[in-house]
Amino acid sequence: NSADISPNGARAVFEARGEILTVPAEKGDPRNLTQTPGAMEREPVWSPDGQSIAYLSDETGEYAICVRDQEGSSPAKVFPLGGNAFYSSPRWSPDSKKIAYLDNHNQLFYIDLEGKKPVLVDTDYYFSNNGLAPAWSPDSNWLSYAKSLKSHLSAIYLYSLADRKSTQVTDGMSDAGSPAFDRGGKYLYFTASTNSGPAMEPDIQGVSRPVNSSVYQIGRAHV
Repeated sequence: NSADISPNGARAVFEARGEILTVPAEKGDPRNLTQTPGAMEREPVWSPDGQSIAYLSDETGEYAICVRDQEGSSPAKVFPLGGNAFYSSPRWSPDSKKIAYLDNHNQLFYIDLEGKKPVLVDTDYYFSNNGLAPAWSPDSNWLSYAKSLKSHLSAIYLYSLADRKSTQVTDGMSDAGSPAFDRGGKYLYFTASTNSGPAMEPDIQGVSRPVNSSVYQIGRAHV
């Protein structure tokens, strides 16, 4: 079961038997926000402003992102995702206005809660355990993610929401992943390994040597 903590630390939200519940950190009663025994709700995440909870639901017959106030006092807003896919990993933007998510076709999307239309960011070349799990910039205008290359290595990409364009920002000569912005949004940090080449081949990874990774940074102004 997935769980998330409210920004003020007062309550936690989690899924249990297909329902979304919140519980207080100290004293108080749990709240069942969904009460939909005929549907499957999962992967709840608290908005950065602490006002809303987003989760995935198949109540309409196809998976959608639902957003409702954290007290459960009003009906959920439903954002259809379209297509015949399985969706996962919803991630709020820092401004609490957008949500990025993945599907089981190696694709990364985001949806603007005002525009309500899913936007395809990128498609991974291969399936990987890390997928395209993105990191939001503090200003909510950029997404960074690791995408696999034909070499089986991964490179770091930056996606501009304004331009709807992705740019590869590492050279592809190392296996890069886990991007994260600093709090000011000036630098992008990521891990990279320069000795993981043989380990990326699916038929020989069982006999590969240990992989070493280091942390690097790049200034966004140089992208």
